[in-house]
Amino acid sequence: MIFWFCNQPQRLEFFQCSWVPYSYSIVSTASNLPSPDFSQAAFVANNAVVIGSVNIQAGASIWYAAVVRADVERIDIGECTNIQDGAILHGDPGTPTILEDHVTVGHRAVVHSAYIERGSLIGIGAVVLDGVRVGTGSIIGAGAVVTKDVPPLSLVVGVPGKVLRQISETEAAGLIEHAERYKNLALFHAGKRSDMGF
Repeated sequence: MIFWFCNQPQRLEFFQCSWVPYSYSIVSTASNLPSPDFSQAAFVANNAVVIGSVNIQAGASIWYAAVVRADVERIDIGECTNIQDGAILHGDPGTPTILEDHVTVGHRAVVHSAYIERGSLIGIGAVVLDGVRVGTGSIIGAGAVVTKDVPPLSLVVGVPGKVLRQISETEAAGLIEHAERYKNLALFHAGKRSDMGF
């Protein structure tokens, strides 16, 4: 892997992460920001960018090309939470981005200064904006843009996002199981188990 710095002052430090399975695995951190602690993560992809005050709990995973940028405000990633490929987490000063346990953030989704409660799923390409709280066991449908709080066990779709229906307890349990499967898949990608478990 080659990095070009085009006559700009070098502001990023790149370091080898021995616990990631690829010999070229790189995680970047700005030298004047706190370094994230990856020790409990199940997997952080080789090209994920994780910067600043990021708290990562056990079994969490950050996938390929995801960006977790906690430069101006902290980001908390709960146990067994997965941040999938191309997703972006960021926040504004005074409003941290918090994801509780067993949250799934789908491919290319954006969560910005929002609070996502346990067992929720943020669908592919969805956007959850500043100050929003997504209640436990909710599903934010693919491509939805959420600007208002979401009650627990809600399915939200559309732009702007609106509650379409309630999620059953069985569906909510399935979201927890999905996050557990992603943890197993993450361990497979990290070379810590021999089957995908998915």
